[in-house]
Amino acid sequence: MSKSDLTAAEAIRARRSIKTFKSDPIPEPVLQELLSLMQDAPSSWNFQP
Repeated sequence: MSKSDLTAAEAIRARRSIKTFKSDPIPEPVLQELLSLMQDAPSSWNFQP
């Protein structure tokens, strides 16, 4: 089963909070893609970036 096949209940049950992080730098292309994706993500109270 791929992650896209998860039901909402399964996704909620599989959710985890990450409390520690790696100190490895994020490659620039990955960072740019994440920043681009964030522009299309919903925001609370419909704040526009």
